[in-house]
Amino acid sequence: MTVTASSVDELLARLVAQFASPYDFLRELVQNAMDAGSDRVEVVLHAHALPDDAVVFELEITDAGSGMDEAILDGELTRLFASGKQGDRTMAGGFGVGFVSVFAWEPHAVLLQTGRGGEAWELTFGADRRFEKHRLDEPVEGTTVRLFRRGRAAERDGIAEAVRDSLWRWCRFCPVELTFEDVAAARGPERIHDVPLPSDEALVVTHEVGDASIRVAFAVPPHVTLLRHGLVLAEGAPADLLPHARAHIEASFDHLRVWADSPGLRTDIGRDHVVDDVGRLAVERTIIAKVHELRGALVERLVALAGTAGPWSAPLHREYAYLHEHLRCERDAMGTALDRPAVLRRAGGTATSFGALARAAKFGVVGWCEPDDAVAFESVALAEPCGVPVVFATAADADPHEGWLTEALQAVDLELRPVAAVVRRIAPVAGATSFVELLANVLRRSGHAHAVALGRFGEVPDAMWSLAVGDDVAVVAPRRVPDDDARRLWLDERHVLLRAALVHLPVQPLVALAGVAFAIAASWPDTARLEAVRDALDELRASEGARA
Repeated sequence: MTVTASSVDELLARLVAQFASPYDFLRELVQNAMDAGSDRVEVVLHAHALPDDAVVFELEITDAGSGMDEAILDGELTRLFASGKQGDRTMAGGFGVGFVSVFAWEPHAVLLQTGRGGEAWELTFGADRRFEKHRLDEPVEGTTVRLFRRGRAAERDGIAEAVRDSLWRWCRFCPVELTFEDVAAARGPERIHDVPLPSDEALVVTHEVGDASIRVAFAVPPHVTLLRHGLVLAEGAPADLLPHARAHIEASFDHLRVWADSPGLRTDIGRDHVVDDVGRLAVERTIIAKVHELRGALVERLVALAGTAGPWSAPLHREYAYLHEHLRCERDAMGTALDRPAVLRRAGGTATSFGALARAAKFGVVGWCEPDDAVAFESVALAEPCGVPVVFATAADADPHEGWLTEALQAVDLELRPVAAVVRRIAPVAGATSFVELLANVLRRSGHAHAVALGRFGEVPDAMWSLAVGDDVAVVAPRRVPDDDARRLWLDERHVLLRAALVHLPVQPLVALAGVAFAIAASWPDTARLEAVRDALDELRASEGARA
């Protein structure tokens, strides 16, 4: 096939168009500098004033690498598809292709100066991408590329910002001293540098083998960064960048942060898409393994924290709640394996597991209190002996809609409530003897209770009945009621429904009785006993009719 000048121009134009941004050439030149062994790259923006507010912008990129001799210039840089990196997975690939990217900025001229092995060369490219090559008499170290483009003075800030953004986006992790200076701004060079371990990543595991470095963390927001020798290849959400891992660790995607630098990762010619090949698959398999390791590390850390000796402080609880928020994301994936580890802190100062808590919660209810709530500790002393375990929590942890602890306990069929709302001391009240006896008769027949008594529990009458668990202690609104032939109920004589029943008792005794009995049965954990209440009331009505 004959390759004409026009066909080469067409191919070159198509290649330049592959790059998503006209400033992506900076990434390519930084990569070329690293491939040449440079330990520094300097990017400088000059603005040369012309008459009538016109400006010639000059972007200067200098490295201290090994440079190029004539053989490299002719065989690799200026031959579009001839690259000594072909097949070499340790390079980003395509030195010539990378240099071609400078034309995406649409410069009017490009000047390249380089030297190697005693040779020094200068290449001048025009806007049409044709070039002239000249040998220099003076030695040159490394490579300097200067791009020139005419424009208006008002464009300078935008160009400087675009250069800065491109360098920060693609090159902030590169293992070179990378700087950018906007000369007209007179602020001096700015170092482009970041670390792969943000301060909010408290849960991290790493994989360091050869040139591969992979860090996997539980953190929010979730984010994945894929790199090659420090150069960012792609960034985004785990679901977008980890297609092979999705089937294995998708449950972790909501709080997964990955930083994976591997020579096994490659991109397409436009550098904006990581190739789906064996190198990428190997990286994703490592990430999967590290997520499993991280799950174990999270549980171990919580076990150690929940078992901390001594008082439970606010800083300890903040860390504890933070870790549990991450464990919340892993609950579905880890399943029943989370029932056994002692990852919860009881108000009594000991650690416990979800499984042990479920066994201890005799009434299906767990109480909670703030670590520094001295008043609530009085209720804790009542609750624990009665079969209501109490754990430390904050209002956020125990939020009925969004709290991590609420959700975790629901997963093991437990309800979380403030301990003071669950267990209360009773103040007995005399009176209404006939009504109490009639109600006890109905509730015995329906299987709800053996005995009923009047009293007051709590500062306000927010519950009509409670289950007696001692002479003067009761559990309010239990989710489960243990079988007990001697079960006793307390009624709060201040409750509006009970007050109304006592008012109507002399006139409509069965109606008053039915209202209270059905209210108790409707709020009972097992509402199937509503029919038993109806039957008991029918029996009572029949017996009253027979006596009449």
